[in-house]
Amino acid sequence: MNVPALSLSHFELYVHDVAKMERFYTASLGFVVTDRGVGEGALVFLSRNPDEHHQLVLNPRPSVRAATSPLDHISFRVASLSDLRRFRDALAGSGAQVDPVSHGTSWSIYFRDPEGHRLEIFVDTPWYVHQPCKFKIDLGLSDEGLLAFTKDKVVNMPGYSDMQDWHKRHRSVMD
Repeated sequence: MNVPALSLSHFELYVHDVAKMERFYTASLGFVVTDRGVGEGALVFLSRNPDEHHQLVLNPRPSVRAATSPLDHISFRVASLSDLRRFRDALAGSGAQVDPVSHGTSWSIYFRDPEGHRLEIFVDTPWYVHQPCKFKIDLGLSDEGLLAFTKDKVVNMPGYSDMQDWHKRHRSVMD
């Protein structure tokens, strides 16, 4: 099968002490907090690259999967919606259950490998919104239709901006 290129994007880890883990990754490894959820059990998003919203997510929420693995999911980026749809079709053809969603900043498909590990393949949107954010999408829409649907959903969300503006703001923090 001829599949589109994938590039590794980020990992999401389950953690017991999010504050301790945040201190370690920021003080010892130079990561910068780029976003965080609100309230107890909030996710923390970290990056060392101003072009990446996050390279690592710390997830303090208990999970059944956390008992067997510290990993929530591994994420891969593709270049286009067409590439994302090709993976969706290939995975559905193999019997995998595919869950298409948007995080406002991306359009994603989530699925599990044969041993149950959760994977994500995504393509970036042109927008930024505070994370976490997640809503269902229909990849059967045209590119223009999906752009319009997503923008309508995110334009009034907290933190909404063009992703280029978000990158400019975070370059100064990470340089």
